[in-house]
Amino acid sequence: MQMNAKPKTPKFNPAVLPMEYMPSLTPETPATKFTKHYLIPGKVFVSAVPIAITTILGSGVSVCLWDCLNGIGGINHFLWPAAADAPEDGAKDGETANKLLLQQMLDLGADMRNIEAKIFGGSQPLVKFNNSTECLGNRNVEVAVNFLSEQRIPIAEKKVGGSRGRKLIFQTTDGLAEVEQL
Repeated sequence: MQMNAKPKTPKFNPAVLPMEYMPSLTPETPATKFTKHYLIPGKVFVSAVPIAITTILGSGVSVCLWDCLNGIGGINHFLWPAAADAPEDGAKDGETANKLLLQQMLDLGADMRNIEAKIFGGSQPLVKFNNSTECLGNRNVEVAVNFLSEQRIPIAEKKVGGSRGRKLIFQTTDGLAEVEQL
């Protein structure tokens, strides 16, 4: 004998929402137009095809470079200002990550005359250097600004500092960057 059994409904899982429930990057540029890539700290990513790159920033900084005429964009995410500060090798420090980002942009066909930059991150955690008032986030931002100044790359946008992290989505082909404070 069968009782009044209720049909089983699947449990809600936000990680598997259909695309129609996912927000688009901008009203004129739907997210479905872009392949998505998540950039982990200490890495660099450059592309000449439409890709939406997402990263989460705290005291770390991302420099986004974009060649407006060639449609080439790239981003880094570094955690330390200088190689001497970084506990590991790789692009985890600003000196290395910024040089690597610019070189990969040029290798892909970007023209220095067309490149503009955006800087994000550098929030203020409790990490201080040598018991001073100097914060890790400030030093990371300073490294990014100095590098771009030395290379004569104009800064089109800069959202740095504060006490909260940020979610960044950068689109490689049009240079659009969306930032949400966490």
